[in-house]
Amino acid sequence: MSPCLTLYLANVSCAFVPHSVLLHFDIPVNVFLMKFGPKGVEAADGSMSNAEYRKINPLGFVPALDADGEVITEIPAILNYISTLKPEAKLFSDSDLGRVRVAEWLNFLSARAHAVGFSMTFLPGRYIDDTQQFDKTRAKERRNIEECLVHINKRLEGRIFAVGNTLTAADFYLYIFARWAKEMGFEMEKDFPNYAAFGRRTERLEGVREAVKRQDLVLRYAEQGWLAI
Repeated sequence: MSPCLTLYLANVSCAFVPHSVLLHFDIPVNVFLMKFGPKGVEAADGSMSNAEYRKINPLGFVPALDADGEVITEIPAILNYISTLKPEAKLFSDSDLGRVRVAEWLNFLSARAHAVGFSMTFLPGRYIDDTQQFDKTRAKERRNIEECLVHINKRLEGRIFAVGNTLTAADFYLYIFARWAKEMGFEMEKDFPNYAAFGRRTERLEGVREAVKRQDLVLRYAEQGWLAI
């Protein structure tokens, strides 16, 4: 029997990643829409304060995935759990080395690109209290992001997928940073052509497009026609 899933997400956030995976593989899920309020993440409809949400996820961040009462946090862990619901999709690859490479990507993206790059740029108040230092912090983190983009672009050279020759969880996670980088004004096609090409391909995935639609976002790379990989 399939578990009852509830995904706590805020539009535009990294919760896009598990949302797009669940949609792509037609895994039923209830979505509880959150937003970034003055005291942290809270329900978009006002039905749950940040303090109340912390009873579900003590860290107070999104995403969080409730699976029959078991709350899973952190994107690598959530993606790992989702992979158990659709084993035939081989979201963590179908080889021993492939599984290691997927884990390698997820850890790099979570601990480096996200935590020490994009997150500190978007939400500097999480890390420093002096608002007068926000611009300086953002400038430094932009350089950190650029280092990550250089690394990713190099690793994607000559590749269709991040790992092996099939779609894995790493592809979905890589997409959100390609999206954010473009929104931040990085010249992806010029400076990071491998990553830009990857972004175009990934944005054609049905789950990615459906997540874009449901979160009221816009496409950043792909043309309007549908193409499933």
